[in-house]
Amino acid sequence: MKRLALAALLLTACTTTTPPVKNDMLDLKITNGRILDGTGAPWFRGDVGIRGTTIVAIGDLSATQAKDTLDAKGRIVSPGFIDLLGQSQGSVLSDPAVEAKVRQGVTTEVTGEGHSPGPVKGEPTKDRPWQTLGDYLDLLDRRGAGINFALFVGSSNPRAMVIGDTDRVPTGDEMRQMEAIVDQAMRDGAIGLSSSLIYVPAMYSTTEELVNLARVAAKHGGMYFTHMRDEGDRIDMGLDEAFRIGREANIPVNIWHLKLGGRANWGRMPHVISRIEEARRNGVDVAANVYPYPASGTSLSTLAPDWAMDGGYDDFRERLKNPADRARIAEALRKQVERRGEKGIFVARIGNDAQKQYAKKYLEDIAREMNLAPDEALIELFEENPSSPHVIYFSMHEDDMQYALKQPFVSVGADSGSPTAASRASNTYIHPRAYGTFARVVGHYVRDVKLFTLEEAVRKVTSQAALRVGFDDRGILRPGMKADIAIFDPEAIRDLSRFDDPHHYSEGVSDVIVNGVPVLRDGKMTGALPGRTIRGKGYRR
Repeated sequence: MKRLALAALLLTACTTTTPPVKNDMLDLKITNGRILDGTGAPWFRGDVGIRGTTIVAIGDLSATQAKDTLDAKGRIVSPGFIDLLGQSQGSVLSDPAVEAKVRQGVTTEVTGEGHSPGPVKGEPTKDRPWQTLGDYLDLLDRRGAGINFALFVGSSNPRAMVIGDTDRVPTGDEMRQMEAIVDQAMRDGAIGLSSSLIYVPAMYSTTEELVNLARVAAKHGGMYFTHMRDEGDRIDMGLDEAFRIGREANIPVNIWHLKLGGRANWGRMPHVISRIEEARRNGVDVAANVYPYPASGTSLSTLAPDWAMDGGYDDFRERLKNPADRARIAEALRKQVERRGEKGIFVARIGNDAQKQYAKKYLEDIAREMNLAPDEALIELFEENPSSPHVIYFSMHEDDMQYALKQPFVSVGADSGSPTAASRASNTYIHPRAYGTFARVVGHYVRDVKLFTLEEAVRKVTSQAALRVGFDDRGILRPGMKADIAIFDPEAIRDLSRFDDPHHYSEGVSDVIVNGVPVLRDGKMTGALPGRTIRGKGYRR
């Protein structure tokens, strides 16, 4: 019912204002701004009054006193942006300001792609002082953060706890154990179930297994977000599976970072969108999000065939010692290189200091330096690195990405965590999406490309995103909603991070307010950490 109520608000593209609060002092008053309320309605002039964590009035508040006043003249005042795939669950613990997100206007991050911080097997440790998802969320609330966080429980977690990295179907008893783990995570505050089906061990999950787990999440009012099993040649298979899970588990579905990889698939995005539209017409509540770049970033081991990864990365490296397995793996790698084309694989980070000279180079250049064929160079990288190198795949087309982004049911997720101060100091390579995703959507694709209006861009990253994850108190500027607010200059907001020089904050966002507290004021970080966890509807205190 709450989701329906919020949807009703969105349908009333309203520019009416509320009566000013005359008797009670406001904690913060934002004046003179052009208000975009997040529904897609046109902007209107007005003030925003905040008391505590909540918006209490919108309109002409000139007669209302406030402890603090923020003049937004010449700028847009909008709901804070919601990152539907943030990946900062690790970095926030060492760098709680998450400045790269704040400077884009992000006030809430949704994360936990396939693998979540909990539940995990074993007792808490110094480096991992939690065992359950609830433990992690409690820790985050105690420490505070620059933005809010909401987490999925990853489908990989119960599989890893009960079965491990082995490629086999769970027994009936194991399935019940996995369902109980998801049930507890939902009670601990997870907002739903997520899967990441190109990584170990989730790649070994059957559709039936995922349906069973999704039914548990649905029972608690959750949703199912997925990194599909295939985003290239067999994307129809991945779509079919996502639709089936949504239909059989009766759960809302969201496809993370919708894309088409491989040059042979360029131009097929209209087909993919038509498949989603058809599923929606047939009653499956399915939507998607994208990041606004034609390149992905992930582990190099995703190039390996599924069978070779059985047991995990260490077992994969052992298989390379077997001549027959090595030959099969080399052939699979050759095909992967071919489908991505020249300059399609950029090796961003390498863990082995003895191979540091190969970091931040394209595979062709590495192979030339090694005097090996590209597939043989890949095998050497695997053999010499105890953990898989991180790569950028330049295997998507800008036109496909834009076609997906402009669809009304497609929202935005960066698929990257906020870089820590340490990673910035060491110039550790990171995908530009970490710094620029939201500024790029609201700036470049509105102002330069004219892919959609500013109103539509803001809707995508605010109210639409809030609806997909069931947030009924954020994503719209209305009295009674949480005071998560971004203030930006629509002519100045832009991303500065580039693939060859990524460590640059976006510009144009002057002020960011989280739960009523400024975390960015006049372009400067305040040091405040008012961000809190947003627990799912199944949360039991």
